[in-house]
Amino acid sequence: METIVILVCYNGKWVTSKKMCKYEGGDSKGLIVPRTIKFAELLDRVHQIGNTNSREDKVCLKFSVLVASNEWKHIKIEDDDDVNFFMEYNSEVTPSKLAPLLVSIEDKGLTNDVVDSMHITTNSSRMGRSSVAIVESNEVSWNNTNGNDVGGEVGTDFMDMIDFSEVEDMHGGDNGTERNEVSVYSAPPILGCLNTSAQLPIMRLGGESEPIREHYWNQIGEQNRYNEAGVNDGEAYLDSGCSRSDWNLKITVGQIFSSKKALLTELQLTAIRGHFEFKVQFSCTKRLLVVCCQRPCPWRVRASRFGEYSFMIVRCTTVHECDLRFISDNHRQATAALVTTSCKRKLKDSRTIYTPSDIMRDVKHNFGLRIHYSKAWKARELALLSIRGSAEEAYYILPAYCYELERMNPGTKTHIQTDENNHFVYLFMAVGACIRGFCSSMRPVIVVDATHLKSKYKGVMFVANAFDGNRNIYPLAFGIGDLETDASWHWFFTKLHEAIGECPNLVIISDRNVSIQNVWNKVFPTAQHGICFYHMKGNMKRTCKLKKRDPILMHFEQAAKSYSIAEFDCHFRKIKRKEHVAQYLEEAGLHKWSRAHMDGRRYNVMTTNIAESINSVLRFARTLPVVHLIGEIMNLLVKWFTERRELALKCTTTLCPNFGEKKLRNRLEDAATMNVVKVNNAQFNVLDGHMDGLVDLTNNTCSCRKFQLEQLPCKHVVAVCHFLKVNVYSKASRYYTRKTWMDAYSDSIYPIQPHGMWDIPEDVRSQVVLPPIARVMPGRRKKIRIPSQGEGTIRRKCSMCGSAGHNKSTCKNTIPVRNVS
Repeated sequence: METIVILVCYNGKWVTSKKMCKYEGGDSKGLIVPRTIKFAELLDRVHQIGNTNSREDKVCLKFSVLVASNEWKHIKIEDDDDVNFFMEYNSEVTPSKLAPLLVSIEDKGLTNDVVDSMHITTNSSRMGRSSVAIVESNEVSWNNTNGNDVGGEVGTDFMDMIDFSEVEDMHGGDNGTERNEVSVYSAPPILGCLNTSAQLPIMRLGGESEPIREHYWNQIGEQNRYNEAGVNDGEAYLDSGCSRSDWNLKITVGQIFSSKKALLTELQLTAIRGHFEFKVQFSCTKRLLVVCCQRPCPWRVRASRFGEYSFMIVRCTTVHECDLRFISDNHRQATAALVTTSCKRKLKDSRTIYTPSDIMRDVKHNFGLRIHYSKAWKARELALLSIRGSAEEAYYILPAYCYELERMNPGTKTHIQTDENNHFVYLFMAVGACIRGFCSSMRPVIVVDATHLKSKYKGVMFVANAFDGNRNIYPLAFGIGDLETDASWHWFFTKLHEAIGECPNLVIISDRNVSIQNVWNKVFPTAQHGICFYHMKGNMKRTCKLKKRDPILMHFEQAAKSYSIAEFDCHFRKIKRKEHVAQYLEEAGLHKWSRAHMDGRRYNVMTTNIAESINSVLRFARTLPVVHLIGEIMNLLVKWFTERRELALKCTTTLCPNFGEKKLRNRLEDAATMNVVKVNNAQFNVLDGHMDGLVDLTNNTCSCRKFQLEQLPCKHVVAVCHFLKVNVYSKASRYYTRKTWMDAYSDSIYPIQPHGMWDIPEDVRSQVVLPPIARVMPGRRKKIRIPSQGEGTIRRKCSMCGSAGHNKSTCKNTIPVRNVS
């Protein structure tokens, strides 16, 4: 009677993850059964193997059939016809490979329809890893037709069942490198896709844009397909932060891995835990053989391709006869790629400070190995590359990213400027919600500044900010260019003007950058320009060589913040005692930029520290590629809009709590002791014992000038309002009210969807943006900001050890133990 060999997988379970169904865990056993076996007989054999009761346990039998190039169907065996089809499929359709019989015990409370709905279509690469349970023994029992068990070497039987007729491109070596494949000891395959720097010489040619564009998008599609098919099993260990004691030391025949890379990762972890080293004897697209480095040690593992991507161990010898004298903690299997996977989890947040020294310490703790600083630094760079992608790729997908940004947030303005060779020059971005909020709810004051980027191609980021009624930063627009030149600032102001349109009574505040002073009035001719006194103070300290606590600095601040001419002259006379300082301030135009010499449209913004506000917000994101930099900005905007919208909804005061309401309550105590003398129906003289104020309610003015500049009642106006029993809130500008504050954040900002969910039209995909023409300087890029002129340095103190000069994230000192007695 003709017999057939089948592989029964039992004691496992079906698991549905990400709409993919897979069979996990359990044991396997080989059976030799008659080809004409009936369903009832097969079911009895399965009950015997699984040690189950046919009366109490309901067993479900299934097998997988390839219906398309990468699509499998799970077929349920319920009668004799299904058994005949299963036997025919094993003997005629796939005679060289096994279609495993998958056994699962169904819950009595579930119907067949519910169980069937859990078993959905999956691709062949997933089935190669999930449809066959792991064999945990080197011996498998094979039952003959007479019911007698026959023992034998399983490795030989598996070798006989696998077709090696198409083995090509085989070569030997001990470095683990394959032909026409990714290096098994290099970075993960996704890095090869992301790192497109090798293509730059071709892409810089003028007539090569169309082939390059097609190759890039095809490469992304191929990489997405590979990522779905070849999931690295080893990353599941390392991303969870496990130590080497958590890894399975035993490598057994029949284990199936999603790819050759996943198999090699498992072998590396096994070698690290087992304190031995191996080398690749030969490797090709369909076979892999690794042996122990210390010959004649018999340890070896042979694997072969199983399915489209998966690899299965077909023979292994796990006995070691290595000499312990040659064991060292400098392990050859502790490659930079393996260390990369272990540290990738901690680098996903751009704000995390994770240095190569930290990686060396963690590798020693988790792996029990010592690696060189250069390998730790390389592992960190590879991890960042795999998470963020290369700087070149960021410019490639920039048009698609801007298109998706405009689609997700209506009203958003983006523009990319390139040269004649499609190299990046400028980028402008203004989110629609920010534009609408500024035009409807913000004071017409824009603060502009630029900060240097620290990515591969460097550059400068331009920022235009406003301030809401609660005195919070309200980002309006962002730009990226090469340098702070007249051309770059003129381009940024032009795009900003196109975004916000004509803004009456506009005031632009900046530092004393020459390019800003040269171009702002060409784009905004009706606007006024103010200087940030913080930068002027820093320049004065450096130019005049003043000490940190020089009294002249105090008089300078009081003169710049003075509201009246008399108060300004009082402080400026004290500054004139040092002639070189007074001469510098006169040349810098202190009279022009002080509050005392302003008109009512400047809204009291002279104390704005522009550089500090930008650097504190984006100091972590400035090292990222351009697309990730925009992504961090979008995440920040989403967070700010959500938090501030909730604060505005919870606010119960008439004015914003942190500025208008707080100031009025402080001025109420001073106004309570003042005497108000009525001059006429519109004017009142307020006696405060120090500087009396003449209030004119018709023109909304006060002689102290705070009322005009702040657009908020000063203490004299508060006293008059209480004298007349008038609502003091009615005299405040609408920009400070809770309703205006709420309207500024009423629109929602939506983050960008993952790259795989984009639907980019062909005209946008055809746009080619190459990296800017910039000289990449050798050496490591600086991560610490260079202070501005006159900016004081902050002496840090560690909160752990108490020493100065560092913080707790970089502390290396021994923490003293406190005496609790």
